[in-house]
Amino acid sequence: MGITATTTASFSLETLPSGHVQLQETLDKKRRRWSSLLHSKDYHTVIREVLSYELGKYANSTSILPKSMSKIMRECILILASAPLIFTAAVDGILTTRFRADQDLQEEYAQIQERAHRQPSIYVHLLADEEGLAPTANQYMVIRDIILKYITYSGDAELAWKIDNVSNPKTSTGAATQGYRKYLWTTDISSRRLKILTKFCDGVYKRWMETPPAERETPMAFPPGECGYALNSHKRLEQHRKHISSNYLMNLVSDICVVLHRDLNLFPHLFSMHQFIIYLIFKPQQVEIAEIFCSGLLQVWIEIGGGFNHYPAGLSTASAKKVTPDEWREHDRFVRDMSPLEHNLKVQRALVDEYAAGLNEGMAGELREALESHSDDEDDIRDVDFKPDDVDTDE
Repeated sequence: MGITATTTASFSLETLPSGHVQLQETLDKKRRRWSSLLHSKDYHTVIREVLSYELGKYANSTSILPKSMSKIMRECILILASAPLIFTAAVDGILTTRFRADQDLQEEYAQIQERAHRQPSIYVHLLADEEGLAPTANQYMVIRDIILKYITYSGDAELAWKIDNVSNPKTSTGAATQGYRKYLWTTDISSRRLKILTKFCDGVYKRWMETPPAERETPMAFPPGECGYALNSHKRLEQHRKHISSNYLMNLVSDICVVLHRDLNLFPHLFSMHQFIIYLIFKPQQVEIAEIFCSGLLQVWIEIGGGFNHYPAGLSTASAKKVTPDEWREHDRFVRDMSPLEHNLKVQRALVDEYAAGLNEGMAGELREALESHSDDEDDIRDVDFKPDDVDTDE
């Protein structure tokens, strides 16, 4: 069976899911609004909105989070107040395009990379071409169409074989013809993986529908992404590059992009996963919250078309217990010395009355408590459950 290459990317409308309702605020509009709020130092509004989306996912996993909303908010405030330029660029959606030419970003990132060998951190993958441009909404739909063909047992076996042989381990043509699909297989075809890939396809369609028709051939303002925590992001990102203990959906998309560019000539440019370490964690109580908050802030979840995250954030962070109390103190000193943390906290405290004026009494109290002096930070570090022999379970 042959694969027909065409010169222009297209996608089929026959497989579009029905019943989708456009959200009042699109993903792009929400991210632009959050970016604008953060540039104006309105941390509170963004934190409240992100947490309202994210915390509901953890109704049955509350043990990973503080019981007090003010403590959760405090960690989010500390994350935003200490955020480096690379973090801000990721939130603004310009990291992949700006990084190549921005010397300030490059110099700061060199320092972050050096620290990330020994300091827990948050990393991202962003889907973009060689120039740092994201796919267009139409190109994202082409990727979706290929996935739908890939997961169909009676689909194009030669196409599936090409996809499954972009990266190791390789697949035989016979296995592909018999229905084997590397990214669907565990011990057999995985119903869970099939469900995740289908949900991803629905999310891509949702994002395409949100995009005005006149903008569907323009690179998306916010590249599809993946966000995660690692004790050592350098090692974790190398695992992802080698597709070891990695995100199978993200790897499938990456391999599909190779086939669309190299074999089918449907994409004039090669889209790949651009890797960045965007945040250095400096407190043990930040670990789970940092992954949850950053994943929500960057909107990387499959169901909204924002990226490739499908496993709940904050649940695979046991490796943070390998960090000793002395190491946490050193990480804390470094961030406070090298980031605008203290200045930004002063700004937030100066604005607290303005923020609180528009809140009910309970919310206002939580905000004031979150912005109080962090006199218990040393207790947080001293009480950390240090376990040097823990297995690293980063997802």
